[in-house]
Formats: sequence, C-alpha cells, structure tokens
Amino acid sequence: MSIKDIPDEINDHFVLHGKNAVDVDYDSIGICPSCNSRIDEFYFCACGGNMGAD
Repeated sequence: MSIKDIPDEINDHFVLHGKNAVDVDYDSIGICPSCNSRIDEFYFCACGGNMGAD
C-alpha cells in the first residue's frame, strides 16, 4: 500500500498539514539545537518542540 492509496479524509497528516508526510521540506530550516534532528517546514523537529526557528 502506498501513500497515494490512503483517502485524503483519513490521512491525518494530509488533513492537518495539507500535504503527505513524504512531501514535507526538511532542507531549508536547519538542525534543532536540542535534539540535533532536522527541523521541518512547520518549524518542528523530532523532539516535538517548536524551536521557533525562522
């Protein structure tokens, strides 16, 4: 089953963010100073904290 097989209305990531998880941009923000993970385009990282990176 691929991400395209999941109907949009039950795809939680699509409903919340307007795109599939595989389409999120991790390359333009940087690295979280707390957990050293990539910060996504919504300014969140793997530790779950909003680091306020702009």
